[in-house]
Amino acid sequence: MRQEIEKTRGTRDNRGRTATTAAALAPTPTPTELPRYRLRGPAGAPLVVVLGGISADCEVDEKADGSPGWWSWCVGPDKPIDTRIFQVLSFDFLPSSQPSVAPALPPVASAEVPEAPTWAVPPTLTQPENVISTFDQARALASLLSHLGFQRINFFVGASYGGMVALAFATLFPSRLGELVVLSAAHRSSPYSVGFRTLQRKIVQKFSPYDQAQGLSLARALAMLTYRTDVELNQRFDGPLLNATDADSFPIWSYLEHQGESYARKVDPNRYLLLSRSIDHHDIEPERLLNPMTLITFRQDLLVPLEYCQDLARRSRGKTDLLPLDSIFGHDAFLKEQKLLTPILTQILSGSSSKSLSHKGGTSMPFNDHGQGRPANFQTIAARTGIGTDRNHGAVIPPLYLSSNYTFESFGQKRDYDYTRSGNPTRDQLAEALAGLEGGAGAVVTSSGMAALHLITHLLPRGAHVLATHDCYGGTARLLNALEEKGTLRVSYVDFASTEELDRALLKGADLALVETPSNPLLRVVDLHAIGLKCRAQRGRCSRHGHRTLFAVDNTFLSPALQRPLAWGADLVVHSTTKYLNGHSDVVGGAVVAADPELLGQLHWWSNCLGLTGAPFDAFMTLRGVRTLVPRLKLQVENTRHIVELLTQHPAVTRVYYPGLKTHPGHEIAKKQQTDFGAMVTFELAGGLNQVKDFLGSLRHFSLAESLGGVESLVAHPATMTHAAMPEAARERAGINDQLIRLSVGLEDAEDLVTDLRKALDRVRSPSKATARKAIAIQL
Repeated sequence: MRQEIEKTRGTRDNRGRTATTAAALAPTPTPTELPRYRLRGPAGAPLVVVLGGISADCEVDEKADGSPGWWSWCVGPDKPIDTRIFQVLSFDFLPSSQPSVAPALPPVASAEVPEAPTWAVPPTLTQPENVISTFDQARALASLLSHLGFQRINFFVGASYGGMVALAFATLFPSRLGELVVLSAAHRSSPYSVGFRTLQRKIVQKFSPYDQAQGLSLARALAMLTYRTDVELNQRFDGPLLNATDADSFPIWSYLEHQGESYARKVDPNRYLLLSRSIDHHDIEPERLLNPMTLITFRQDLLVPLEYCQDLARRSRGKTDLLPLDSIFGHDAFLKEQKLLTPILTQILSGSSSKSLSHKGGTSMPFNDHGQGRPANFQTIAARTGIGTDRNHGAVIPPLYLSSNYTFESFGQKRDYDYTRSGNPTRDQLAEALAGLEGGAGAVVTSSGMAALHLITHLLPRGAHVLATHDCYGGTARLLNALEEKGTLRVSYVDFASTEELDRALLKGADLALVETPSNPLLRVVDLHAIGLKCRAQRGRCSRHGHRTLFAVDNTFLSPALQRPLAWGADLVVHSTTKYLNGHSDVVGGAVVAADPELLGQLHWWSNCLGLTGAPFDAFMTLRGVRTLVPRLKLQVENTRHIVELLTQHPAVTRVYYPGLKTHPGHEIAKKQQTDFGAMVTFELAGGLNQVKDFLGSLRHFSLAESLGGVESLVAHPATMTHAAMPEAARERAGINDQLIRLSVGLEDAEDLVTDLRKALDRVRSPSKATARKAIAIQL
């Protein structure tokens, strides 16, 4: 086994110059287009990605010539990031002019190679429209990981610009990331820092292309005044203001001039301009951060204010700890404060909880200590939701508040609740639980799943264009068609799995993309991340800032236990809580979870205005169901695997729809964005309606009924039941024929369910089909 891998790579244009890019999105890069990188450490060890500021490169521990790298005190044997314990990966944000130090690694096959920019020289790097974003850097890293055969990062340690890239990576690829450690970075740039960087770029651009190194030297000298504090500079130059040998030379200017000239010798001006601009354009939504994160910031940092980091910590949905430290080095403290940071980083990477960290100069501040976004804790979150919240009597299970109204404290002084349509403690507990499980900013609980769908249409302007899944639930199609007939909106039914069809629909303009994945009843799976990117690039009239298409996902078929659409770019998640979330077929309800607090506020306003909110008793019952969601689904999914094995082998079945089959078109996507394949399965019978009728009448452990997700197993005939309201032509386009059967698998004994299905299938089996048809091998 190869114990240590060292690799650096760069790409060059036809004149031998290092290539750079201004492309935001481009086709998947080939290995020769990947950024220059270095990988150190024992093969098979946990992976740590380490990225620094814009002047850092991939040589983080030591350079090819043996001299120290930019963070050599932190990375290496017996150091906080120990290269005997971890594999350490770092890469250049743009291709470097430095030559490779090792032969190229062969490409590694991978099922997932995300979109990333190709490194190509733009016509004029200094033009403002040429911008590389931190998201582009994150996509380049994702492609590099796939090329090297890594599916997941155990720790992502990012400082300054590297911290911004780390946050962007966590936004785009949460499932490929363990924990984040972010130093001296936040979710956006401050106006103060943008002003200084803009001034520095203006200085560089004032010089001709042949003299830009001189401009960069001056810009860097100016930057040093913002990287350090006045206290540090005053202490460093506490002595004669003038140099003894030159009446016009100052020690501090000699220092700044030296720093500027050194920087200009090793950094290309065009590279600097691109990366500096990238910092100013950095802007992510903290609500999309689901991974555990430690934020290390310095109170004296002029470029990354403490209040920005506090805002980031409060709004992130994952378990987040903020550690504010004191340092005279200001923004450069992540490079200089070796004694301060060594024990902190050692403790974090050793697996200890950052919450327990204590050290001179700072105190741990756990903002979101609820473990959201950590898959290992999901069952605990679901089981304990609302437990122990009764402060009046200490009841383990929270009480049910049935009151329709609440007294005022005094004249003009409302309490937290005044009228149950507007707000209710029990309903709010369910909303908080659902928002936590989905990783959203909050949720609105409605009277039904259809009420939840109707609610999100009120976020749209009149005449809005809605794109909906072409084989969506029949009730969804009925609602959208009715609203279209009234002139409230326009609807187009789209196969979201077809890139060409989706692109054509988006070109016509869309205000809302409403997706089911897996769809009802054909269990089609679509790529949420890819659709999210397209929606963010598409102009709309109803989203945050009013400039992109809203993206909503109906997650009823999987629940947050198996899929979390907000983590893949959705703005809204819709549920019929009647199904898996309640799980006992005794409550009708719905919910909308929002990623954005602004959208959440609009949803609250409309739900109160329209009276769509759910009843307190229904919320109480659903909350009870949520506590058993994980163990219920585990057994239901296991039962489904046994059933799928029977269906794929029985001659009376001509086709099986289940994402867990390797032959399913959406299998690879489902593996990426789901934690399992669900407990719904659909199949087609040989023969016609008579065979369907005989089959349904022969079942004993499957009840013929609509709905799904309960403890009992159900069977439905979509064409005459769940999708009867859909026009025949629409059913035909969606692939919903008379032979289609849908199963919702429950908690009964797996052997009983399989035996029941086998007997019913044997009853309708056609002898000719039995001899002609080969068994389909199960591929789970």
